[in-house]
Amino acid sequence: MTTPPPDTWDRLVSAALVGTGRRAVPDTPDLPDTPADVPARVLLDRVALAAVRRDAGYTPCTRTPVEPDAEPERPEVGAAADQRLSEVLASRPELLPEWLRLAAEAGLSPARASAPALLDRGVGDSGLRPAIVAAIGPRARWLARYKPAWSYAHAVLLPGDRYRERDWTHGTPPERRHALAALRATDPAAARALLAQAWPGLRQADQRRHLLETLATGLGADDEPLLDLALDDRSATVRGQALALLTRLPDSGHAHRLRGYVRELARTDERGGVAVDPVLPDRYDILRDLTLVVTGREPDTAATRAERVSTLVTHAPLDVWTDLFGPTPDQVVARLERSDETRLRETFAGAAGLQGDAAWARALLRAIGTGLVDPRSHHYRNRGALQLAGLFAALAPDERCRVLLDAVDDDTTLLALDPVIRTVPGPWSPELSDWAVRRLLRPLKRRSDLSGFRVFCSVAAEHLPPEVHTALPDHPPGGGDTAAEESYLRLRDTLRFRHDMTREL
Repeated sequence: MTTPPPDTWDRLVSAALVGTGRRAVPDTPDLPDTPADVPARVLLDRVALAAVRRDAGYTPCTRTPVEPDAEPERPEVGAAADQRLSEVLASRPELLPEWLRLAAEAGLSPARASAPALLDRGVGDSGLRPAIVAAIGPRARWLARYKPAWSYAHAVLLPGDRYRERDWTHGTPPERRHALAALRATDPAAARALLAQAWPGLRQADQRRHLLETLATGLGADDEPLLDLALDDRSATVRGQALALLTRLPDSGHAHRLRGYVRELARTDERGGVAVDPVLPDRYDILRDLTLVVTGREPDTAATRAERVSTLVTHAPLDVWTDLFGPTPDQVVARLERSDETRLRETFAGAAGLQGDAAWARALLRAIGTGLVDPRSHHYRNRGALQLAGLFAALAPDERCRVLLDAVDDDTTLLALDPVIRTVPGPWSPELSDWAVRRLLRPLKRRSDLSGFRVFCSVAAEHLPPEVHTALPDHPPGGGDTAAEESYLRLRDTLRFRHDMTREL
């Protein structure tokens, strides 16, 4: 059966639009005969025939065969673990990082059929992307060719990845980024030279930022000229990326300039504490090095002055403060405690977290002490602004657990513990795990502890060793609160789920 001429369908549609009362049903000799009947029925019969023919037919064309993806480098997980992954994706997404970690430690990869669902999860959660792509392997980039939302897979460098000149010279932006990252891993100088050569011709800010990010691998003093050039970029995101990388170069010219600004503006206040004079809006040298907007038209308000000082303190190398105010971080922090400027103390917490400085994080947390969980402490009242997550992240896992244990005692309420327990990432040490189990088994003394108990159960379910579920009774001791019992039972169920997940991998 031949395909009807294009005008047959158009004429049928036109007749249907104006109605058979105003236009006769067109002749369609290319279609099978239809019984003579009322015009409307004849028209509908002929439209049905034409529609079936249109849907059944096709135009021959030439297609480039799809290149198959590479065979997986690691064996796939078994059927039980694959089913467990489906449950995690469907109802327990908080356990996905642990499943991916366990699979990687076992030298296994997800089943092929699970790869699209995992890549979809990475679209909405950028923090999971490296683990997802590492788990799927090179197939993630192969799949990304067919769904642009998965292009983030090109940003993750995998073992064995090599620079391909074709990807750099003719590839898509994600492929160019991957090529540069692969070269950076093996020859940082060559990668830097390629980026410097291409930099003037990069029109899109996202491309400049993504390519600049590749310098994080093998970052060194030779990268400073290009990063310094990027400080003058017209895009705020590019300038911010350049500043973030320069902050990791404490011996750079940029770092020495920031030290000089601190020495110029920092002073001892009337109480023997630390104070920093405002950065005036005409200090274009400071503003430029901090990537703050420099137009000369910004209002010089208290908020903008605080922002400038905060940015300077956050990015200046922390050793400048021990040069000025004391030989150790603890002594400088003690002077911060005497300062009139409480926000300055909060800014130092941000600096220690951003720069990953364990000595400063340790000193700041020591100064807070039991104020982490003691409502009577001024630290407790201001702890929301202290960026505790960054301070804990700067410490080794066992040490961060020890800091929390030193702050709590048997009288610590779960309501007071609530915001802090969320900021201590797992895995928990055996000592903190033992304390958590003992705390779970204590009856709730007051109604106000209920919301804290729910949060405590939720966090403990993810961070306690999964085998702990055998030490927990079937029901919480005492209390009799239905909501508390439900939270406790979910905790035990999650620990059992994680225990089975561990065995399967």
